[in-house]
Amino acid sequence: MMFSSDGFLTDQPPSKGPSQTHLFTSFPNSAVDLNDDDDDDDLLLDNKSNITQSYAYKPANEENLSLPLPATNKNNTNNEQLHIWQLEYYQKYFQIDTQQVLERLLGSITPKPNRSYFNSTIRHNPDLYGPFWVCVTFIITVAISGNIVAYFQLPDTDFQIDFSKITLSAILICLYWWSMPTVVYFFFRYYIKCNEYTFLELLCIYGYSLTIFIPVSILWMIPIAWLQWLLTIIASVISGSVLIVAFWPSVDSDRKSFNALSMLVVLFAHLFMAICIMMVFFHVSDNNINSKIETTMLSTMASSTTTTSKV
Repeated sequence: MMFSSDGFLTDQPPSKGPSQTHLFTSFPNSAVDLNDDDDDDDLLLDNKSNITQSYAYKPANEENLSLPLPATNKNNTNNEQLHIWQLEYYQKYFQIDTQQVLERLLGSITPKPNRSYFNSTIRHNPDLYGPFWVCVTFIITVAISGNIVAYFQLPDTDFQIDFSKITLSAILICLYWWSMPTVVYFFFRYYIKCNEYTFLELLCIYGYSLTIFIPVSILWMIPIAWLQWLLTIIASVISGSVLIVAFWPSVDSDRKSFNALSMLVVLFAHLFMAICIMMVFFHVSDNNINSKIETTMLSTMASSTTTTSKV
């Protein structure tokens, strides 16, 4: 494209006149066009800079620009905020398999002087599942065995279940299961200044310590007084020694006499609990035997007299 002689654009090249020395076929951009291009370039650079600044990493605004936590982190946060009066707080203390329960039941009746029952079996995962069912089983066996003993001590009567024995056995056993860990916990925490045991760990230890009394409560039905006392003492010593071996490393080594006295208190408290249950539900005294013999003799004499009068 070029300009013709009359000032219009044409595709045909004009002929050179004698006075024309140059022929312009292209024209440079005008000053207006150059300014417009520069302005467009400046606008593009400004937009790019604004975009990069808006998406740039700013440590001062890290909290505002942070993404929300995933659902798993929220659940972990909620678990950490659980309180002792919430049921979800105790859920982890019932997560235990059968093999671990059996090992803890066996360890509670086999004391080992050089091995702590608490550190070897309970420390890594204390539970309440095993102690709960140990106490429930102990309550049921005591109530049933006590009813059977009462039936044999009262002749000429029909067998009737005394449900008050279930209530009484539950009160005695649960009272001991909760009161002794409470006393031991405050003793270690505020007197010895030792925070090695939590209250739930002590509940676990004392719950499993009652395991040996389940078979003993069945043997208590044998109406022999000295055998009942012997079973009570042996079971209390075996189970109490497991508690002593578990607590002994935590007591103050500077006062050996006081430590021995405190461990004896734990042992005698265990023995006192067993004696109370044996005396209330199973003890056979001479008065009961004599009254049974006299009642049997009187019933025999009455039946013989009735037979004689009929003849």
